[in-house]
Amino acid sequence: MDYVPIAEARNQPGLRLVMNKGVPGPWSQSAKYVFETKSIPYVPVAQLGGTPNDELYDWTGHRNAPIAIYDDEPPRIGWHEIVMLAERLAPDPSLLPTDSAARAEVFGIITEIASENGFAWQRRLQLIEGLNASPDKRVQSGGATLASRYGFSEAALAAAADRASEILVMLSARLHAQQETGSDYFVGDTFTAADLYWACFSQLVAPLDASVNRMPGLIRDLYDIEGTAMAAAVDPILLAHRDRLYEKHLSLPLDF
Repeated sequence: MDYVPIAEARNQPGLRLVMNKGVPGPWSQSAKYVFETKSIPYVPVAQLGGTPNDELYDWTGHRNAPIAIYDDEPPRIGWHEIVMLAERLAPDPSLLPTDSAARAEVFGIITEIASENGFAWQRRLQLIEGLNASPDKRVQSGGATLASRYGFSEAALAAAADRASEILVMLSARLHAQQETGSDYFVGDTFTAADLYWACFSQLVAPLDASVNRMPGLIRDLYDIEGTAMAAAVDPILLAHRDRLYEKHLSLPLDF
């Protein structure tokens, strides 16, 4: 990824997309694919996880990623805001069903995956624990920064595995039910934002092979849940679905 310096990007027109640099952060990867799926050009801007990102904050009022800034409009930081911006800029191909009930299902699934207290929120609490346990003081510092931003506590950590597992079971049940109707997707019979977001967030249980996902070894170890109690909640249908989505709809290798 050829990131543009913030001082340069903030004076450019069009879409600027702030993403995690150096790691396949699932929120950033999802935002990137939302715009790429619609062939919407953007200027990539780097955010460095676990650091103050003061220059980014001075520009956008936010220190985290992703952030989508279009022309002089306010920055978009939430997944819903980003999806809706992309839908406005390029209505076709749409990542949302036209039917209101089906659209609500898409939003609900992504909420369980990517919103506060959802699947990825729980996994991030577990990642923070791993960062805090590192002998590397710089890694510990990054963990402490994330802990202060995302409500890390021993009580929250203790509940994380069960909550994340519950969501994984729900997602697999949804795919099995869809499969019985002849559909390969979470909602309806077409590729939607729900599928896109699961593909990216699935890295948090089973990262794609290093040949297409050149993530740092420490982060790969923290993302992978093989051998943990939570691994039992990962129905094979979840990863088969992920692999099919990358084959048919999303580009590889991952770029971060």
